[in-house]
Amino acid sequence: MLQRSAQKLDPREEHDWIAGPHQGLRLFLRHLPPATPRRGEVKPVLYVHGATFPSALSIAHRFDGYSWRDALCEAGFDVWGFDFHGYGYSDRYAEMNEPAETNAPLCRARDASEQLEAVVRFILRRHGVSGLSIITHSWASMPACRLAGRHPSLVDRLVLFAPIARRPPRRYEKPPAAPAWRVVTVEDQWTRFV
Repeated sequence: MLQRSAQKLDPREEHDWIAGPHQGLRLFLRHLPPATPRRGEVKPVLYVHGATFPSALSIAHRFDGYSWRDALCEAGFDVWGFDFHGYGYSDRYAEMNEPAETNAPLCRARDASEQLEAVVRFILRRHGVSGLSIITHSWASMPACRLAGRHPSLVDRLVLFAPIARRPPRRYEKPPAAPAWRVVTVEDQWTRFV
């Protein structure tokens, strides 16, 4: 498969594409090692993005020249981020070549948890450690908690930032139908934030 080029958000940033749980689809990972590595101690941390935008626009996005990732690197962590299938530089599901209304929602929690497991196992092998810390944002809390429940020994710490909580529907209300995928525009994001 042709290797796509990804923009580096920092000169020290490293990129990897690994096999995901879907035949023929790859997952994109970005890694930023600490500027001054700790002697003999490797502390990998993985940030898992939510349902709206990929790793480049979450952990690695710099506000006034500084990101979460920069702060974690300064604290001595090897910081990783990745994009779920259908986001950022990871491969797209074949269903994304069809109109969004023709398929069921993609990248559900179980599927995302399997993608996350592939990423975690890759990072652990790369660093030669048995566990890592995971920071999740919003929707990512669901796949990360599924992974931690299935394989608790892979996770040293689990931080849930704005996790999803179950809200029962109001009486006589049915959950809205969701398309297989959707494009989130800058205007969509602005509307959500204001």
